[in-house]
Amino acid sequence: MRIAFLGDSLTEGRPGESFLARLGPLLPGDLLLNHGRAGDTIPGLLARLEAGELAPADLAVVWIGTNDAFLGDWYLPPLSGTGRDPSDGNARAADSSGNASAAGSSGNAGEGGAGAGGAGAGDRAARTLRPLYERILDLTLDRAPLAVCVPPVLPDPFEQGGIADRVAGIGAMTAAVAAARGPRARLFELAPAFAAASARQPRAHFTLDGVHLNAGGADVVAAAFRGLVGTLRDLRHATPPPP
Repeated sequence: MRIAFLGDSLTEGRPGESFLARLGPLLPGDLLLNHGRAGDTIPGLLARLEAGELAPADLAVVWIGTNDAFLGDWYLPPLSGTGRDPSDGNARAADSSGNASAAGSSGNAGEGGAGAGGAGAGDRAARTLRPLYERILDLTLDRAPLAVCVPPVLPDPFEQGGIADRVAGIGAMTAAVAAARGPRARLFELAPAFAAASARQPRAHFTLDGVHLNAGGADVVAAAFRGLVGTLRDLRHATPPPP
């Protein structure tokens, strides 16, 4: 199968460790296409898809939203259009190195955005970003018969105020959009895989900085996606072709 992985630095594999480098040997018969871009956001991924970046694939995995959670409300695009406005460019500039956590730890998003958002921050971000995510899924399904929607996840506890709420809000939005697409979209959460790995190794850490994967985190993600692809392959073979 041709499997396209769309996302940010967690998909691109830098900074940090690459789960795709580990997943490739686990799926030797499949072609894995890396469409990750460090520092990318939901509006940024939409712009890439509208520019025609995604070629036809048998399966597309969309894992995006972590940078949106860390950047804060100041960068959120308007509801009209595609979101390619000056604030999106500023959001990229704030994290041109691909460090999703840098925006929060530097104080920019933490003081003026995510950190100041409190309990309602995730809801506001989700409402604003939902039409953009819906468009991402539309464009993805134009190129692949099935899309897997992966919500953002915090593999290690992250104590900065507002971040967990924002991640949860974007995750709930991701789940709702996937459910609305019916059988052509499937939700796949990585949080249970990290919870199981943490239970096996209570002192383990899975990130370099709270966000970017270390070797252990990349192993967890690769194993989870291997299981997912195996399940989808079995379903694909079990489904009779249309008459």
